[in-house]
Amino acid sequence: MDDRSLLETRRWLVLASAVVSFFAVGVTFFAVPPLIPELVTRFGLSHLRVGLLMGAIAAPAIVLSIPLGAAVDRWPARAAGNFGLATMAVGAVLFATAPHYELLLLGRLLFGVGGLVMNLLLARLISTAFTGRRLALAMGIFMAVYPASMIVMFSAHPALRATLGWRGELAALAALVLLALPLHNLAVPAQERGGGAPPGAGRVKVGRPLVALTVAWMMFFAAFASALTFAAEWAGGGRLALLTVTVVMWASLLLSPVVGLLLDRTGHAWVWVAAGQLLLAAALGAMAASVLRPLAAMLLVGVGAAVVPTATYTLPARLVPASRVGLAFGLITAFSNLGTVVGPAAAGALRDAAASWSLPWSVLATAALVGAGAALFARPTSRPTELV
Repeated sequence: MDDRSLLETRRWLVLASAVVSFFAVGVTFFAVPPLIPELVTRFGLSHLRVGLLMGAIAAPAIVLSIPLGAAVDRWPARAAGNFGLATMAVGAVLFATAPHYELLLLGRLLFGVGGLVMNLLLARLISTAFTGRRLALAMGIFMAVYPASMIVMFSAHPALRATLGWRGELAALAALVLLALPLHNLAVPAQERGGGAPPGAGRVKVGRPLVALTVAWMMFFAAFASALTFAAEWAGGGRLALLTVTVVMWASLLLSPVVGLLLDRTGHAWVWVAAGQLLLAAALGAMAASVLRPLAAMLLVGVGAAVVPTATYTLPARLVPASRVGLAFGLITAFSNLGTVVGPAAAGALRDAAASWSLPWSVLATAALVGAGAALFARPTSRPTELV
């Protein structure tokens, strides 16, 4: 039995392992927003520095996503996952124990390297293990992990903070990373690798659909990551505001698998990406104009967050040959993480300068509109683009 066939026979175990590993990535990513009051008080941080801390976990992906995407097409998947999880654990421990801002930032950067490896690897493994009409459903389930991790962090933070202290809470996240290791090793065959062509083989060509998808994905994350970073403060702060923001993720958690089922039946994933971005732009515009209450605004953002990621993650396997799927995910991830770094930092700087939320929400709504326009050009062609 070849590696692809073996992965297909283990596809649900592979998906379960991916869910656990991605959950470990997500809860650490979302650890910053509930801690903003603590970080501001203890470290004297501005909104700009908080935004940088939030985005730092994504910063390594700007430079490393494309080479690592190519690498996971060739590396043994089990070993790559072990490396990614181990690096995540080191970064999480450093973040939990850092005595000053610079080491907090370094811990987030290290975690980002490991999380990047896992993101690219897991997306490729799912694309390989699930084929045809099952892929969108699998990606919908996988994408639901992202909102679930935010719900857990925002909902459980007060209890964890009271029981363990804020550093103990972060240490518990590091322990969760270690729990993902045995399941990864059980699910992924030791010999499984992408089977991509040797380095230097093939043609260097990135077609318009993949470029368009990359722009759309970048703009989505610039707007979405910023909204998640600052929405609780915009909504008034405190426990009620945190719970209100979790509506985004409840909607995404419940709707992502449904979107996957509908995508398997209807196709046209690029249209779904554009529609989700338009909905996000409308929600942010309404927030800028103060015409929606926080609960309604967060619900609209959550529907967009269910549609855009699920539809986006089904497209790389349809835009490039199977041997280059990891590289395609690397390309879109590089630019989505650029959006994740720049978006919250820019929104924080605009908030500091304007002393109101109208300007940052308006700028982010414009970014989402640009993403919607780009998505319309991400339609797959009859012949996938060849990449190296």
